[in-house]
Amino acid sequence: MDNQKEITNPHTFFEAEFQKAKLAESIAQDRFNMLSIGRIAAFLSIFGTAWLWNHFDQASWGIGTAIAFVLFLILMRLQQTAKTKRNFQRNIQTINEDEIQRLSFKFLRKDTGIHFQEKNHSFATDLDIFGEYSLYRLLNRTRTSEGSRRLANWLKHHASLEEILMRQEAVEEFKNDPEFRQTWEATALLHEHAAQQVGAFRDWSAETLPDSLQSSLRWRFWPMVTLLVGGLVFAGLIPGWLLAISLLWHLVILRRYQETLQNIVNRTTALGFTLSAYSDLLDIADAAPFRSRWWKQRQTLIRGSAHSLRKAGVLFERLDYRNHPFFAIFVGITTMWDLHCLAGLENWKKANKEHLHHWLDVLADTEAMNSLAGNAFAYPDSTVPQVTWEKGVYIETIQMGHPLIPKEKRVSNNFGMNGLGQTILVTGSNMSGKSTFLRTIGLNLVLAQMGAVVSSDKFACSPLRVFSSMRTQDSLEESTSSFYAELKRLRQLLELADEKNESPVFYLLDEILKGTNSADRHKGAEALIRQLHAKSSAGLVSTHDLELGEWGATETYVRNFHFRSDVEDGQLKFDYQLHDGICKSFNASELMRMMGIDIDMHKS
Repeated sequence: MDNQKEITNPHTFFEAEFQKAKLAESIAQDRFNMLSIGRIAAFLSIFGTAWLWNHFDQASWGIGTAIAFVLFLILMRLQQTAKTKRNFQRNIQTINEDEIQRLSFKFLRKDTGIHFQEKNHSFATDLDIFGEYSLYRLLNRTRTSEGSRRLANWLKHHASLEEILMRQEAVEEFKNDPEFRQTWEATALLHEHAAQQVGAFRDWSAETLPDSLQSSLRWRFWPMVTLLVGGLVFAGLIPGWLLAISLLWHLVILRRYQETLQNIVNRTTALGFTLSAYSDLLDIADAAPFRSRWWKQRQTLIRGSAHSLRKAGVLFERLDYRNHPFFAIFVGITTMWDLHCLAGLENWKKANKEHLHHWLDVLADTEAMNSLAGNAFAYPDSTVPQVTWEKGVYIETIQMGHPLIPKEKRVSNNFGMNGLGQTILVTGSNMSGKSTFLRTIGLNLVLAQMGAVVSSDKFACSPLRVFSSMRTQDSLEESTSSFYAELKRLRQLLELADEKNESPVFYLLDEILKGTNSADRHKGAEALIRQLHAKSSAGLVSTHDLELGEWGATETYVRNFHFRSDVEDGQLKFDYQLHDGICKSFNASELMRMMGIDIDMHKS
């Protein structure tokens, strides 16, 4: 299915899918209601035919009771199927409603990814990677905890050049099959437990049962002896106290495993449902028609995984039965149910623990890839960046815009940079767009190096390590001022730029050294730029310091650009365009006047 070619307008596609799902849900609901009526009728028939059987003592009514009971079970199963189909279509509506709102940069999902934020990360905080209005929320189409964690890791860590190129190929393939992507999401949403953590499952699979307990699992077959003893007692061949002793032995054995079993259950509550959800998703992945290198590498790792994971899910669900008192007393003790479940889980672990990591990895990768492809489908005007190996820092863009600003409001700029040790100084008045421009470059570089499309007519770059210092704050916990926090941040930059055998650092420094006086700020900024010139780095520095710009004009490795503002009819006007040279117009005085501060008033 190539919906991307059939429907070039994403909004049209999402709206059409929403309406189709709404109609399909209505049909499924009608079928569910009819089956519900039939199920009630079958249930009443069971009691009706049973009464007639008892009253007239005719075998035909007994057969009727059996038929009514079988019919009830069949209708119950059909009703469950109809309910699943109905809920699936509801989920399709939810997905497409989310996509429609996302086109307007309105995010319905509550997950902001803020829990993935890392203190002192090289760029995540400054570039709005996570948060209420963030790149994570724009991209995120994951529905499992494994998937959302993988997407976050892709955002925080640049991929290798080979991986970037393979992801780009896969994005194109996934993009052109929105039916697969939406089926995946809707299936995951059918299972309320699909988003649960499976970290406990990973930990459990790596644990080894003590040898003493492992060898004692053979006692799980003792109930067969108890059954034999019970038969002999019933036949009057042996005394009843022997049956009591045999049952007491059940309790002794189960007691020995109580702590181990309780530990497993405490960590894996409802894990069976989670694994069942994951196995359904792996079934979809196993049957996917994709042919890209990236996908083929992963598909070979999950052959048969859905069946195996579903088997583990069933075992954990059975183990949860021990939490029901009546089951535990009348079935659990007499059959040594817990030991059979534990033995089954241990056997599963031996057979599959080496493969589990790969299965969950593929599931997480698929979720993350769905997010990148969904974003590419939703914004067809975006560009596949050219990430190529170049010595030094290489960036070339045409009409590059901020990916978190709607296209109709976005102002785009051309930009280019080539070579190590280069610094671009960006001067400009307040609110003229300096910080936004720095974030625009940073965000598009992050997108490019995770394999995603970018907001630009053309975008080419070499592999770079993005580093930013734009939002340094004081910390009461660490007793540090914002100035000292910025110094620590700049030291981190210098250390990164010294690392050998790594990609060059591309730095984005906003209002550098703003926490000190103008003389120290100028000397410090000049010294930092000189020091960075000798390292494996290049980047942009925004500043209000005109003297720094004038100094930069005398250095071969520094270039000056600026954003400007104009006053027209008493109002400030911004064009948000990048211009050559040092800024000549500043608006602080005008802004203060607009806020009612008369800077021309002299003290009498």
